Amino acid sequence: MTDAPATAYARTAQTWTPLDWWKLEARALHHVPAARRALAFFAPPAAWKDLAKNTAPAWGCLLTLSHIASFTLPIVALLVLLPWLFDRDGSALVGLAGVLAGIAALLGGNGIATEIRESLGTEPGIQRLLGLLHLAPSGIGTLVAALAIAQGAADGPLGIVGLVADVVVGALHLVLFRGPAHTGTDRWRRNITTLEKAVEQMPPDERARIYADLQGALAVLAQRDLIGERDLVRARDARIGLLGITMAPREDLTPRGGRAA
Repeated sequence: MTDAPATAYARTAQTWTPLDWWKLEARALHHVPAARRALAFFAPPAAWKDLAKNTAPAWGCLLTLSHIASFTLPIVALLVLLPWLFDRDGSALVGLAGVLAGIAALLGGNGIATEIRESLGTEPGIQRLLGLLHLAPSGIGTLVAALAIAQGAADGPLGIVGLVADVVVGALHLVLFRGPAHTGTDRWRRNITTLEKAVEQMPPDERARIYADLQGALAVLAQRDLIGERDLVRARDARIGLLGITMAPREDLTPRGGRAA
C-alpha cells in the first residue's frame, strides 16, 4: 500500500530541520490548494515553492503580466516626458504619460488589494521595492509635467492626474508594507482567519485523510528518531493547518503577546 504524501516524506527524510515541518504540512495539504496558499503568508521563503505548487489561479499568467506592466509603465511614462526637458520648443506629452501612469496606478492598486485580501506571503521588502518603482519615476514625471503645465507647454495637462495617482500607489506600498508583520497584528489576524476558513471548508473525509496522514508521518519520524518525544507530543496536538506555525514559527510573524498556537 502506497504511503500518503506526508508519511512518504517522513520515510525518506534523512535529517529533520524546522523547515521540514513546513514541507511536511505542504505535502499533507497537497489536495487543498486554498489552505496551502493561505499558509504561504506564515511560512519561511524556503517553503513557498512547496506550498505554492498548483495553487495559482487559472488566470495567473495574466496576473503576472499585469504586475510586470504595473512597474514598467511608470518608467515608460517618464521616458515619454523627459525629451521635453532637452527640447523646450516642443510640447511635453503629459496626456500620454498620464494615461500610462494611470494604468500603472490601477494595476498597482489592484495588486495591493489582492495582497491584503489574499496574501501569498510576499516579503515586505519586495512590496517596498514595487512601491519605489511606482513612486520614483512617477514622482519625477509629476515634477516635469507640472513644469510643462506652468510654462504652457503641456499636451494634455490633465494627464498629471494619472501621474499623481501612481505616486499615491507607490506611497501606499511603502506605508502598508513598511515593517515585519509582528508590528501589524491586524494583518496577521486577517491571514489567520483566511487560513482557518480554508481548513473549515474542507470536506470531512478530506480532513480525516489529512489528519491520518499527519499522524502517520509523526509516528514514522518518532520511530526513526528524527524527532523527540516532546516534539512528537506538540506536533500531535497541532490542529490541521497549524503544524508549521506551531513547530517552526517565523519570529517576524509572531504577534505581540504570543505565538499562533
